[in-house]
Amino acid sequence: MNAHIELSSIAMSKNDPKITKLDKYDVEANIEEVDNNEDHSVFKYGFTALSNPKNVRLAIEGIARISGDSEERNEILNKDENDIPKILTMIYHELFPTFFLLSKSLNVSCPPHTIGSMGDPTVSETEDFLESTEPTELSEELLKSKTDSLSENPNSEADLASEPIDAQDIAQPTV
Repeated sequence: MNAHIELSSIAMSKNDPKITKLDKYDVEANIEEVDNNEDHSVFKYGFTALSNPKNVRLAIEGIARISGDSEERNEILNKDENDIPKILTMIYHELFPTFFLLSKSLNVSCPPHTIGSMGDPTVSETEDFLESTEPTELSEELLKSKTDSLSENPNSEADLASEPIDAQDIAQPTV
């Protein structure tokens, strides 16, 4: 089976530029089969992510062309364990980078990366959680091995200190 996902329309809006942290997104999805023959099917799809609290709207529409035998194409129309058609999950995975870029250009939290976890925390909340967790034994082990290698080779520490590091954040424009 082969899938080709095309975008035909992208829309985004943000009502309050001061709000950057969102609790969750409610995602509406629709799909309609517009063509079906022996070797491929064509579907028209649409996804709209509305933030909660209501401030941001991200919408993407397009065409999905699925080629392969009829058995494979029928299988992708079945629902998964979350009662979501597998084709919607597949399309959403392809579109997620676009949703990510749209949300970051509006300087807001990103929708979740899987359509089945729409009520779960947003991506930035997950990143905040990961940053606040305690270091694991593995990370402590890696830190110790790096420290040991620096103490064995004192010149390498001076080399590291002399290299300039430019890690400035890119300011997001406000709308």
